[in-house]
Amino acid sequence: MARRPTTVELDEGVLDALRRAARAEGRLEAEVVEEALRRYFGLRGLAVLADIAETQAANDVSIREEEAMALAVEELRALRAERASRASA
Repeated sequence: MARRPTTVELDEGVLDALRRAARAEGRLEAEVVEEALRRYFGLRGLAVLADIAETQAANDVSIREEEAMALAVEELRALRAERASRASA
């Protein structure tokens, strides 16, 4: 996916929170913003579902939509738990 630079104006409090979050997670501010926007637009879940479907197709395994959604939710919960444990460490 191609990346393009952009400029946005943010409230100072939001910008401070962004900087703190990026620093705490050892990530770039742009990565935190992109993740937040993906979550806002629901793209993260769609990407997880696409990854699952791709893997299943590559392994010649069929999966029902309900099973795929359950796997996606499980993966998101695991990711959040991992981040929470890193943040508390």
